Amino acid sequence: KRFGQDILKKPWGIAVTADNVFVTDCDLHALLQFRKNDCKLVKRTGTEGAGEGQLDVPRGLCSDYNGDVYVADCRNHRVSVFSKQLQFKKCLASQQLEYPVDVKVTPDSVVILDRSPNCIHFFSRSGDLLGSCVNQGKDGTVCDPRFFCLDVAGNFLMANGNRNDVKILSPSGHLIHEIGKEGQER
Repeated sequence: KRFGQDILKKPWGIAVTADNVFVTDCDLHALLQFRKNDCKLVKRTGTEGAGEGQLDVPRGLCSDYNGDVYVADCRNHRVSVFSKQLQFKKCLASQQLEYPVDVKVTPDSVVILDRSPNCIHFFSRSGDLLGSCVNQGKDGTVCDPRFFCLDVAGNFLMANGNRNDVKILSPSGHLIHEIGKEGQER
């Protein structure tokens, strides 16, 4: 089975729930919902722009325990939140982000990966900034972040673009371990 055949142009992020697959598309400036069992398009939302429900280069996304979908709305410098029926609900952090590229929701917070300042932001679900982890010193802990996920312990595994590695960070953003490092061509 194929999702989005003849529909998607530049799919970027993906989130899966019990019944649905949600996909962001950077070229379409859209969030698309597909049924998991038969790969059929259920709904598409978003048009290019900065208004409520509009998206401008949507990147990473996730869903929470209520089924709400959080989208890193990169060029609008915010996270847009939609219901599981893809109705626009709200924007988070619209004045505090540069280029959000990924978002995850924990039981306690909304965690946003912000590429331009090499930063991880922690927000409450209501949108209050709880803290940030900015590029920590010479080790380049957060350097051109691309994607991240959470493990069962709540640690972040983050793909670091310019460092060619994966960082494992504690829930508070401190470096625990790194996998790989910049290599040389052979």
